[in-house]
Amino acid sequence: MWKLVRVFVFLILLIPVISWIVWKMEKDIPINLLVIDKTTPEKNFSEHLSFFWLANQNKWVKSTGEEYDFAEDFLGFHPDKDGEYVIKDLKIYGEGSSERLADSLDVVFFADTYGIYNSNWKDHPDYGKDTISLFYGGLQANEFNLLRELKRKGKTIIAEFNLFASPTSSVIRRQTEELLGVKWTGWVGKYYSTLDTVLDPEIPKWIPDLYEKNYKEKYNFKKGGIVLVDNRERIIILEDKTHLNDKFPILRSELSTQLEYNVPEKVYYPYWFDINSTDERNHVLANFEIDVNADGRKLMDSLKVPSQFPAIIEHDKDYRFLYFACDFSDNPMGIYSSYFRGIETISGAFYSPNQVKDRKMFFWKYYRPFMETVMDSISAKQERKKKYLD
Repeated sequence: MWKLVRVFVFLILLIPVISWIVWKMEKDIPINLLVIDKTTPEKNFSEHLSFFWLANQNKWVKSTGEEYDFAEDFLGFHPDKDGEYVIKDLKIYGEGSSERLADSLDVVFFADTYGIYNSNWKDHPDYGKDTISLFYGGLQANEFNLLRELKRKGKTIIAEFNLFASPTSSVIRRQTEELLGVKWTGWVGKYYSTLDTVLDPEIPKWIPDLYEKNYKEKYNFKKGGIVLVDNRERIIILEDKTHLNDKFPILRSELSTQLEYNVPEKVYYPYWFDINSTDERNHVLANFEIDVNADGRKLMDSLKVPSQFPAIIEHDKDYRFLYFACDFSDNPMGIYSSYFRGIETISGAFYSPNQVKDRKMFFWKYYRPFMETVMDSISAKQERKKKYLD
């Protein structure tokens, strides 16, 4: 009996070793990758860590053969342990570098351009205060120029919320919308497990303030729900049961998307999203749905806010463009699990299926298979390019 137990324990310990060896033995794929993330007030780098997890899992490396480092290999705000910071942006490449840079890159990922405010950076003297002012952020002219060159040269552009929204200037926003065929409505939203400011002190103070300013009545929401706010300081609060049949935003994929990207038809999405439309240049791979009842519908119709809108937008002809109308890559992952081949087979051990708001579940059920497919196609294209040049 004890011999069998020892054999079983040995096998359990051996499996991770074999998994790591299999991953390590696979061929590295040189991909010239540029990541832009301006929203890193904490040193967990959550806005882009999931993307680097997949890049590492897929053996993407620099042209030098080095692994990408999620804590260093991105442009944006770089805080350090002493409360200081460094801002690295396209200026490090020099003036007029957009064309040269676009030539050298295979993929550019705009993880987040929202930026850093005095109130969300814990090392800022005004951290946590009601006075909110922009410290660093927004899409800039040189980044728009890079986007234009990437499109012209047929490169791969991946972007997420919020590429278009505040604090990007209206001029740069309109130029970017016209370039990529996506139009921001001005609305963003987020699910909250409770709207009660006593039970959840992390609910921003501006939510009840803005509600009372708009509706001239006391903020008195207690259940979970969805908060929608636009760039004209209008607000809609959709409370579970009061306005919603289903309290979570639903990400629903087209059948062709389910088949191509190996994702489920429906998954709950528990974090930030924005509401956009797209022109005929692009096609929609998945939509967000807000399942409102009659009262919720009346509230949304009063401000002309749709209850269904694009979640994933794609262009895949002369250039590759993917826009995720949410914080798609913002999932609380650790990088070390990416070093094991086949880790997804035990993914159920990393989250509770009853915790729908757990973004780890979103990562394993939707993000990982979707982005695995995207990265596989990029890797295959790179392999074809290499063979052609050889």
